Amino acid sequence: MNPLTPILGLFAVLGTWPNWERYFDLSRAGLKTSFFVLALSLAPLWMVAFGVQAERARILETELVLPNLVTFTLIVGIWLFFFPALAYLISMIFERMGRFRPWTITRNWTVFGFSSLVGVVFALVAIGVLPFVLANGVLFAAYLGLLAADIRLAQKVAGFNWGTAILLGCLIVAVGMTFVQLAISR
Repeated sequence: MNPLTPILGLFAVLGTWPNWERYFDLSRAGLKTSFFVLALSLAPLWMVAFGVQAERARILETELVLPNLVTFTLIVGIWLFFFPALAYLISMIFERMGRFRPWTITRNWTVFGFSSLVGVVFALVAIGVLPFVLANGVLFAAYLGLLAADIRLAQKVAGFNWGTAILLGCLIVAVGMTFVQLAISR
């Protein structure tokens, strides 16, 4: 499968394109690939952390201090990889285990797509092409976009009704942010 096909599939699954399934490898191998792609999301997210810290150092007129790479990887890794565990639990409770794999695969590719977009924007900030305030806006939009995407994936891929999908999307984002907040406060 062409690696760009799932990126195009994001428009299909999050939009109204028919037959979104044909854009993704929904097999066990596809699940493994989606986890690899999810791990690749660490690189663009590191670019975001670098950009935020660089702007902080510029505003405060201090030396640039980057987060510890191991700590960053653990915190962001937990945030990235908590979803499959939560989706598994939700799928078990609501008896939708047949939808667990497609839901996880499409969510992993969605996170990769959003992370890559934000990482590119922050890379453009780092080389001086874009202002930080624009990148910060893109980051906020991506955060809200991920909430909307989680709702859409719960509805379209996992097969939940609209109200339950909204509840699950909010739960997914809230649990993820709880992990990040707990890690930051330590």
